[in-house]
Amino acid sequence: MKSILFVTAALLLITACSNERDADTQIQDITTVQAAGSQFPTVVHDAYAPWAKMKGEAYSAIHPEDAPGLKDIDITPFPDSYIINSGSIGEGATELHFVTLICSDAAEAVQDFYIRELVDERGWSYEKHFHVFQPGRGNDFITNNTPFVSVTALNHGSEEVRSVDEDFLENFRTRIQITYR
Repeated sequence: MKSILFVTAALLLITACSNERDADTQIQDITTVQAAGSQFPTVVHDAYAPWAKMKGEAYSAIHPEDAPGLKDIDITPFPDSYIINSGSIGEGATELHFVTLICSDAAEAVQDFYIRELVDERGWSYEKHFHVFQPGRGNDFITNNTPFVSVTALNHGSEEVRSVDEDFLENFRTRIQITYR
């Protein structure tokens, strides 16, 4: 009986030790799964979101490091969303950093997510007419360019999606613009 208990305890210890992994490995596993969704090597372990599958010259121009990091943006990315564009516009004090995401969920579902995340949890406002989330109230969105989140239906014929693989893009419905700095 003692030998059976010893063997069982040893097996449990071996199993526990073999399943133990550090946080970096777990993050890499998560990003590998995210990247598998896009079938494109597009994520570093601290990326805000994976890149969408791109085509042609855009495919070779995208590097995993091009995505903003999770630490750069204090706004939760919508689950299962993909980056189609990232960068900045303007210079100096007027420079704005942005990331554009797409997702397959309806715009209403994305808006509901950000109402919970930003309005309910952080006290932001939502301007329904403009589909914009931002800190502050009323017409602050006119004077405050950052941060804000805009949620709209995806226009499959727009210039900003022309570099996204058509087969990949086919099932996406919503565009999310996040200006974060």
